[in-house]
Amino acid sequence: MPENSSILPKAPFDAPEVVQRLLEFPEAYSVFSSLPPDNRKEFLDFCCGHTGVYLCYDTFFKKIFDPFVHPKRLEKFISALLGQPVTIIEIIPNEGFRLSDRGSFVVVDIVVRLSDSSILNIEMQKNGYDFSGKRFDCYSADLIMREYNRLRELHGKKFTYQKMPPVLSIALMESSPGNFHKFPSVYVHRLSMKSDTGIRLENLTKQVYVALDIFHAFMQNKPIETPLEAWLMLLTTRDLGRIEELICKFPDFSDIYLEIFELRTRPEELIHMYSNVFLEADRNTERFMVDELKKEVEQKTALLSEKDAAISEKDALLSKKDATIFEKDVAISEKDTLLSKKDALIAELQKKLAEANQSS
Repeated sequence: MPENSSILPKAPFDAPEVVQRLLEFPEAYSVFSSLPPDNRKEFLDFCCGHTGVYLCYDTFFKKIFDPFVHPKRLEKFISALLGQPVTIIEIIPNEGFRLSDRGSFVVVDIVVRLSDSSILNIEMQKNGYDFSGKRFDCYSADLIMREYNRLRELHGKKFTYQKMPPVLSIALMESSPGNFHKFPSVYVHRLSMKSDTGIRLENLTKQVYVALDIFHAFMQNKPIETPLEAWLMLLTTRDLGRIEELICKFPDFSDIYLEIFELRTRPEELIHMYSNVFLEADRNTERFMVDELKKEVEQKTALLSEKDAAISEKDALLSKKDATIFEKDVAISEKDTLLSKKDALIAELQKKLAEANQSS
């Protein structure tokens, strides 16, 4: 994509100018110098207008979807995901009620109340959990009980369960678990409780899972056509050609990219944003590798336990077989003894018979 595009703004610096600018801010240059070569290249490529930036990075996602600063933008994104218009009426602070495992892989967590009183939790996950459904059920249950306690305190004896609002959880997974890859052409999964009889009951929880890696693979060589594809492409591409296509087809996205590209004018500030992104990515990778190693150890331990149980069972069968063989050997030995006695008795009788014949 040429830098003199009539749509995308021209980068203010080339690579030597970016480095020179950083040298004017020793702390910023120190951060830049400490980055691995691949990370430095990614930073310079964005600053120099060669690529865009992954907006699923936590720092950038929070900047463009901050519900306090851009509530309408967040509403449009959620509306595209749900397939219906939504309006945010309250931003709920999420500090103080994070699940104990939420330090791993969750880089964004936004909780809001919509105009229909429902509570919506949207989070960005670097690595999707293997047990996303169970974890989301626990988090939804936590939100439900907090809302239950709030309404009970607010309404007192006038409280009814009819006042309880639905809780909707949305997971944006940068790297989705393996079971999602069984559906290579499906990147959005919407779950709600259903009956096997067709009876309709009003339950409180619904869940939406978005596999961004599957979306990115699905959209290879495919044009951007729908608002949902546009929003997800916004999060997953650094390709300038795709960015220009996105802005041409959905001009409202130009404001977002202008906001992001404007950061290139202050590389001394931008480097700290990138540093935080890469540091968190390293931590998440370490956590992911530790979790995967634990899982592998548990699987191998279980397999060894199964093998030990099978060996023990086999040993027991062999012992039983040996005991049976021993019993047979004893029986054969006893039979041989009886046969020997019988042979001896027959020989004695034959001897006596022979003596009797001679005497007669």
